[in-house]
Amino acid sequence: MSRKSARLQNRPKTQDNESVVSKPNICRKRKAMEDDDRDIAVNKRRQQFRIQNDHANENQWIPISEDSSVTSCTIIPSTTVTPEPEITPAKFIGTQFRFQNYFTPVSSRSSPLPKFTWADSKEVWQLMLKKEVLYVRDQNMFDRHPALQPRMRAILLDWLVEVCEVYRLHRETFYLAIDFIDRYLSQKRNVMKHNLQLLGITSLFIAAKLEEIYPPKLTEFAYVTDGACTEEEILDQELIMLKALNWDLSPMTCNAWLSVYLQVANMEQIVKAEDGFVFPQFSGHAFVQIARLLDVCMLDLGCLQFTYSVLAASALYHMTSQDVALAVSGLSWQDILPCVQWMSPFAVTVREDGPVEIKFFPTVPSEDCHNIQIHNIDLTLLEKAQSRQEEVMNAARRSPDITSQVITLLTPPNSDEKPLPLHKQGDVA
Repeated sequence: MSRKSARLQNRPKTQDNESVVSKPNICRKRKAMEDDDRDIAVNKRRQQFRIQNDHANENQWIPISEDSSVTSCTIIPSTTVTPEPEITPAKFIGTQFRFQNYFTPVSSRSSPLPKFTWADSKEVWQLMLKKEVLYVRDQNMFDRHPALQPRMRAILLDWLVEVCEVYRLHRETFYLAIDFIDRYLSQKRNVMKHNLQLLGITSLFIAAKLEEIYPPKLTEFAYVTDGACTEEEILDQELIMLKALNWDLSPMTCNAWLSVYLQVANMEQIVKAEDGFVFPQFSGHAFVQIARLLDVCMLDLGCLQFTYSVLAASALYHMTSQDVALAVSGLSWQDILPCVQWMSPFAVTVREDGPVEIKFFPTVPSEDCHNIQIHNIDLTLLEKAQSRQEEVMNAARRSPDITSQVITLLTPPNSDEKPLPLHKQGDVA
């Protein structure tokens, strides 16, 4: 075979090899072009993103790319942006700033508590004051319930006192139940008369589970209603009340404030005030007398216009003295004056009825008997106080100075300041 024929035979193979070799080169070129296109697209998206961000601010410099038709060093106005509300600058008073401190304590009342080793007494005092702001009761709550009257509330509470004495429930349990009832009626509307007893026994049922070590059983609470409330109704009402109260079940009641006040007043008798303050170390007899005055006042709807701490301080004023009430409460005379005036007819009525003794129970330790809620008041005592209060109000409309006479009625002057009888005044003259 000649060389020419050999070259002709080898040509197709060479072409085939060239075609095979050229295919990877074409793929590489296409891939490189695709990568370039992808980079260009990514750069364009980045540029658009930067332009959109720059439009959010007024008169921002826009980066100009090589392919852009926009002349460099050009300011492009942005789209209209809704201006944010202006912030009022701080005012200057000399060299001081005036600003609102959101961490200011809820009250400026000075703390009468001693220093504790187990807690910060100032924080404990501020927490007690904060609860009076959180747990709100409405004096005009019966405007929400046309079917109810204030006397119905007094009858309900008087019945709850009897239930507490039967089952040896503590005073704090009774006062918790009162708070639950008042706050529930302040939140809800159109509570009917036939549901009032269910509301009362459910409130006592919740309070007993919170306060008592061995609370009565559900069947016993249903039993005392004489068939008016079943166990299922009490459980259903319990869920409704807890939701309405937002599960806020730990107020500082009048009974709790009174215990703190008497403990502070008896501070000198406590050996270790920082450790022994948590244990009651005061006269149980004095506590019962003051608590009885609070029991009568709580039956009246007018007590809702005052906070629990003010009510306890006013009761302490009527049963002890002004100096003691102001010293142990951290309140001023202007703070308790309206409550003292309102409570004066109740205090006079309770004093006329005479003191009561501590009632002892065989199943209750003697040192804890003064904390048991007993039925030492009734609606008759409340009616006398309310009638006297009405007389005082009518007299106050005729004479503006009658309120001061009512206040001084319970704090008689000293023996050397008392006016002499008429038959002796002539002898002195």
